[in-house]
Amino acid sequence: MLIIGEKLNSSIPSVRQFINNKDTAAVQDLALRQSAAGADYLDLNTAQGDEAPNMEWLVRTVQEVTDVPLCLDSTSAAAIKRGLAAVHGDKSRVLINSISMERNRIEEVLPLVLEYNCSVIGLTLDDNGIPKTAEDRIAISNQLIETLTKYQYDLEQLYLDPLVLPLAVNHLNATMFFKCLTEIKQSFQVKTVSGLSNISYNSPKRKIMNRHFLTLCMAFEMDAAILDPLDGKIMTSVITNDFLLGKDRFGKNYLKAYRSEVLED
Repeated sequence: MLIIGEKLNSSIPSVRQFINNKDTAAVQDLALRQSAAGADYLDLNTAQGDEAPNMEWLVRTVQEVTDVPLCLDSTSAAAIKRGLAAVHGDKSRVLINSISMERNRIEEVLPLVLEYNCSVIGLTLDDNGIPKTAEDRIAISNQLIETLTKYQYDLEQLYLDPLVLPLAVNHLNATMFFKCLTEIKQSFQVKTVSGLSNISYNSPKRKIMNRHFLTLCMAFEMDAAILDPLDGKIMTSVITNDFLLGKDRFGKNYLKAYRSEVLED
């Protein structure tokens, strides 16, 4: 399971304040703690504020202390472009979050993905919004893949996100998401990803729901998750599930985590 650390997101009031105040120490502390906890990517989102210049500052600030790859999280091509320009080293290591079949993202964000040969998260929505059925989300998945294939994009770099919606809105939202994961694997053989905490929005005891949702997603072969790596219990779920699903040969990572005393009951 690829872990995309979610903590450097301006939708979090304290993080928004760090970014607006240019609090280098606080931002770098969050970056380092997520990296140490096992994040494979650090998601950077500056949408709540002066987005493009803040993205440039955030990229530079984080890269001063860690070389963990970055996930540039924005609907704005200008912010993504500014962030890419600030990245030092191999820009193809960046994960762009995201493209979709919305016209503006195809016209503005996709060229950046292709120019820098970045991995990308593809959302199953178009200019009509998020489809209500799994079948329509699979149809958009197919459109995205056809579009990328037209430009000879390496589909190994694509992560499709079928966009789970809160259970508080519809009790079948999780099962529809699992159906999408299954169909995507069977039809397209590409990677899948989710913003994990969406499932629990407006529900009590959100961390419990997130952990159990993660376990089921992994059983349905989801490849990556945007989550809080500082939550020891959810990271314990990741490590344990990898072992249970046969992805941790001889339990090496599980035993290493046990010896390091990072597993939490």
